[in-house]
Amino acid sequence: MGHLGWVRSVAVDPANEWFCTGAADRTIKIWDLASGKLKLTLTGHIGAVRGLAISDRHPYMFSAGDDKQVKCWDLEYNKVIRNYHGHLSGVYAAEVHPSLDLLVTGGRDATARVWDMRTKAQVFALGGHRDTINSIQTQKVDPQIISGSADSTIRLWDLAAGKSMSTLTNHKKGVRAVACNSREFSFASASADNIKTWRLPEG
Repeated sequence: MGHLGWVRSVAVDPANEWFCTGAADRTIKIWDLASGKLKLTLTGHIGAVRGLAISDRHPYMFSAGDDKQVKCWDLEYNKVIRNYHGHLSGVYAAEVHPSLDLLVTGGRDATARVWDMRTKAQVFALGGHRDTINSIQTQKVDPQIISGSADSTIRLWDLAAGKSMSTLTNHKKGVRAVACNSREFSFASASADNIKTWRLPEG
């Protein structure tokens, strides 16, 4: 059985064995990647699920939604083991740091929040965007966090200092997505009018 509402988020298991989807029906579904068969449906959110992230170092999946909730799921038991409280409105993006036990989330409160995934503590609240954060990427080297916002800007963040390194203002419309290139030190951003590619670290 598929979702009963718009699918808002997709994440693929780092081992390429399964993928998960989050939707407006408030559920998360886990699917077998090879066969496309539904393996599991997880419930717990009370609003649309808009962000999903999977750890490649722990058996954890993270979900974020319109209900302001950010959850950590233990995939060995398929249940929520942690909740991260702090967002003031719907959460649209979630990303796991590739080498540190940190989770980064963003959403309608225009703040990127950095969480210690184990203690649930909010390490930083990265403010500066003037509208919804739609997309977040993380990487091992600075800028360790890249955020794209409906305010038409992209921000590159210094994680150690907890502040913005630079703001890219080349888009004329809201930034819907950012994606890092795994083969070279660059990233791409997408808005309603075009897709741009950027060289890092400066952008």
